[in-house]
Amino acid sequence: METKAYRVEGEIGRFEFALYSWTSASGICIEPSERWFPRCQGREWYKTTGYREEAIFLEASQRSYRTNVSHLNRSRRQEQGGTPLTTLHYDAEREGEAVLKFLEHRSASVLQAHEFSDAGQPATAAARAGIIGSGEYESLAEGELEAAKQTLREAMQVRAFSVEHIEQTLSRAADQVYEHPESCTQVAIDDVGVKEQTEHRCRSAAPAPVPWLPDEPKGGAGSRPTLQNTVAHIEKQGQSFLLSGSSLPQVLRFVLAFLLSNQLLSGRLHVFTDGQKSLRNSLLSFFAWHPGFWLILDWYHVVKKFKEDLSLACRGRDIRNQHLRTLTPLLWYGLVEPARQHLAQIPAEQIKDPQAIERLQNYLLRNEAAIPCYALRSLLGLRNASSPVESANNQLTARRQKHNGMSWSARGSWAMTALSMVVANRCCSTWVNDGIIPFTFAAKAA
Repeated sequence: METKAYRVEGEIGRFEFALYSWTSASGICIEPSERWFPRCQGREWYKTTGYREEAIFLEASQRSYRTNVSHLNRSRRQEQGGTPLTTLHYDAEREGEAVLKFLEHRSASVLQAHEFSDAGQPATAAARAGIIGSGEYESLAEGELEAAKQTLREAMQVRAFSVEHIEQTLSRAADQVYEHPESCTQVAIDDVGVKEQTEHRCRSAAPAPVPWLPDEPKGGAGSRPTLQNTVAHIEKQGQSFLLSGSSLPQVLRFVLAFLLSNQLLSGRLHVFTDGQKSLRNSLLSFFAWHPGFWLILDWYHVVKKFKEDLSLACRGRDIRNQHLRTLTPLLWYGLVEPARQHLAQIPAEQIKDPQAIERLQNYLLRNEAAIPCYALRSLLGLRNASSPVESANNQLTARRQKHNGMSWSARGSWAMTALSMVVANRCCSTWVNDGIIPFTFAAKAA
């Protein structure tokens, strides 16, 4: 009879016991011990579902490893001989990597089943037609839209807009889409950065100080490298689902697979973004095949962009605020061309950085189709912001990973965000017990 130590990492404690294999007199194993227990490699500890769900997902994704392992061992009465910090760290990274690997395999199989390439493009015209359907989409009632336009006209008259500007706003608004919320899927995608961990730390004597060069100020912005996590928020009729990944192409594949799995591409698809150039170009390219796709710039980031660049462009705060008070209402009512004209007419003596003005003009020219009449959408109760994904960034990444003194490896940061995503979608039990993440909208908390 052969014996073997079997190690268990569980919610009630860390323990081990002996397993016995029944062998014949000739040494042939008749009843192996692994028949009744999951097989582990080498010195690996078997992790129970309770340990994985509680210690890794619900705890490690919310607070630091050090705090978590201290609480875990104290609650199990194992302050001595309990789970080491490095073990919990390794287990969490491995679990997060398994989540991302599952999403990759699941997305690839969904895309293949629907005849889509890895780049997110339908392989045939028939595949495209089968996904988008008739291409006719439900919009808001004409009476509701006309009433909102009349209210918009009156509001612009109160704010002393010219008749020309009012007509331009109404004319441009007539060419835009005002989706019915029940037939439109809304997606918001954004990146969130965390401090990158140094690969090799020198623990010997401190290096000699290096004098700072005049054109490289000490502690300047951008001096510390960062890692990017990409997060997507998908919403329809009040239901939502979060996805995360290590890059934008990866997350776009996840998003497309989710949309295909839930037959959400037969209606309108509105994607909200902050206007970052590479993100915008990637989205336009990825969804170019869909006739109901519309990229919309988040209103908060439009205003932020103008505040920052006008601060660089104008000589003094008063001049900057003067032009901002003119430009903000123009942008709110979707008057992109008048806004560009105003930028071009700013007197040269008020400008200290002409390049900043040029950047704003190019920004408006590049994003004109993505800037709607925010005022009319607001009156209709339609969405103008990417705030859900900003909240998701905080929930999945920033709240856990962006604290003073914290830095992360790429593997650790992406895995931790993936763990938080599973918790946010309320599918911990499904993942731990069945090894799957359902591509369905998350059930609302009771």
